[in-house]
Amino acid sequence: MNIKVNVLCAFLISLIGFNSCSLFDKTEPTPAWIRIEKIDIVDNPNVNEGSLSSDITDAWVYIDDNIIGVFELPADIPILEEGEHQLLVGPGIKVSTVSTLRDNYLFYDAYESKVNLIPGEILNIEPEISYRDEGSSYLYYVVEDFEDSFIEMSAITGSDAEILRTTETDIVFEGNGSGIVNITDSINAVGFRTSENIEFSLQGKAVYLEMDYYTEFDLIVGLHIDNGPLSAQTIDYLTLKASEDSEVKWRKAYIALTSVLSQATNFQFGYIYFLPQVSEADPKNGKVLIDNIKIMSQL
Repeated sequence: MNIKVNVLCAFLISLIGFNSCSLFDKTEPTPAWIRIEKIDIVDNPNVNEGSLSSDITDAWVYIDDNIIGVFELPADIPILEEGEHQLLVGPGIKVSTVSTLRDNYLFYDAYESKVNLIPGEILNIEPEISYRDEGSSYLYYVVEDFEDSFIEMSAITGSDAEILRTTETDIVFEGNGSGIVNITDSINAVGFRTSENIEFSLQGKAVYLEMDYYTEFDLIVGLHIDNGPLSAQTIDYLTLKASEDSEVKWRKAYIALTSVLSQATNFQFGYIYFLPQVSEADPKNGKVLIDNIKIMSQL
């Protein structure tokens, strides 16, 4: 009797050992890889989108409409599929220059292509995208690109410095000119604004301010809202940090205005303003450069 029990126990132990080993011995599937170095913007001949400057930091990757993930560029992306599939790559940005706030920028088209995925192999993709067609869904307004001698920006009341157009080739961002505000250590207050009042979309959908900039001072970006017969509102919305580079290195900002516009009590129109933060306690000489100011609205 004891012999039979011992044999049965030994059999069960060996069976359990075999099964547990087989669980750990399973081979992991080999992924196919998609490599994306960058995403380029090309002109859409159907719209007046202004400058094609961009700062696309991420790729939002979908296979057959299923999201694979969001990947900071450049990226090698593992895909556990093989054979022909539909690839979609959405262009990701830093919302309002915040590194922890990322989004698939809705004013750019996505890149789409049929791909043949082979496990263990790398497929290099070079996406080119453009701004979406305007139509009834999107509206683009180029506020100022500093290409003409007459500019649609001016100093705000009380500013000790003017915004001018510079054509110095070593600091101009692109084209023939950029905006510049020269600030000396004797200046106590400075600010500039868009000259024209802008009619923003107020349908609760996305509104973005796009701009290229270089600043040697912390730069507040704000919105002045005219509420008709009601009191106007002035909202300091975002601070762009001063550059730490000793030479001019331009940056791109995609600034989400949707939430600040929702604070309007009786919106009629408004303008964007910029306030370089000068310090009487620590005065210094410096400059602010700005270019390609655009308002992008979802209708």
